[in-house]
Amino acid sequence: MLPFQAPDAFELMQLVHNWGLWRDTRNWSQLRTCYAPNAHVKTTWMVGSADAFIDASILSSLNPKAATSWHSMGACSVQLSGDKALAETRVTLMLRARIHDVDVDVTAWCRFLDWCVRPDHRWQIAQRHPIHERDRMDPVIPGTPIPLDTQLLNSLPSAYRHLTYVQSLKGAHITPDLVQHNSPEQGALYAQAQQWLGS
Repeated sequence: MLPFQAPDAFELMQLVHNWGLWRDTRNWSQLRTCYAPNAHVKTTWMVGSADAFIDASILSSLNPKAATSWHSMGACSVQLSGDKALAETRVTLMLRARIHDVDVDVTAWCRFLDWCVRPDHRWQIAQRHPIHERDRMDPVIPGTPIPLDTQLLNSLPSAYRHLTYVQSLKGAHITPDLVQHNSPEQGALYAQAQQWLGS
């Protein structure tokens, strides 16, 4: 791994923060520039190409009844090795949705581990791996009971069950095996990332 290089680190941090803003403001053309050719992403509701993720996001944005989301991008740690880099970023995802007749806010805390490359002298995301920490659900009007199917809720991955509960009610295909914080899978992902960075 090469010594820390401030200009590259700043560009990588700007890349992941731009991703959050452009995703939430529906700036689809700019969002596509965040990804390298053939980039691969994982989310709670899909695993596939970055192009497929953006196309599905565009389709969802056309539905006025779809849940709306905001990504607050936090601290970012960068490792560099030539034209490869790892950027791990704290993310707070906020989702507003309706469960039957009750408006709810879901807050999910996670991290994005982005495997980045630099084709044509510009950093782009080649792979994105989320690491989920925890989430919660609150009624928009405090004290309002939320009509939950507890059997469905308890069947979902513990670190992101409230988020995927809402998504499953909208017909999304849930990704059941995303990495959760402080798990053996997290250790394996970190090891895989370091091997990729050093290769």
